[in-house]
Amino acid sequence: MAATPKTGVILFQGLSSGIVYQKAIYNADVAGTYCRIDNGSGTPGATGGENFCVFSENVKLIDASFVTGIVDTANLRIMADYNPTPYLINWATYVNTLPQRPPINIAFSAGRRISFQQLA
Repeated sequence: MAATPKTGVILFQGLSSGIVYQKAIYNADVAGTYCRIDNGSGTPGATGGENFCVFSENVKLIDASFVTGIVDTANLRIMADYNPTPYLINWATYVNTLPQRPPINIAFSAGRRISFQQLA
């Protein structure tokens, strides 16, 4: 089947400030590639945004929400400074139409490049 690009939203919360940071995320639905994350220029796409996000304070990932219809990938590997963490996000568990999604509570230190690699 052909890849089906989709967008979503990831939420981080500052551990000191309590500020919730909302980032749009673009999934090209191609295994092995990184999702594109809004860098402040608007909705990310195949060529817009970055493949990582960075915060000036310690943060924790608190939620993820994705549009349904992903075909070629099933999970996202959460990466820190392009190194794999033990954490995965399963697309089906975090579809935006679900009234409740499992809580996420993964902390990252300030300055870390946080990225999401698409896995089959």
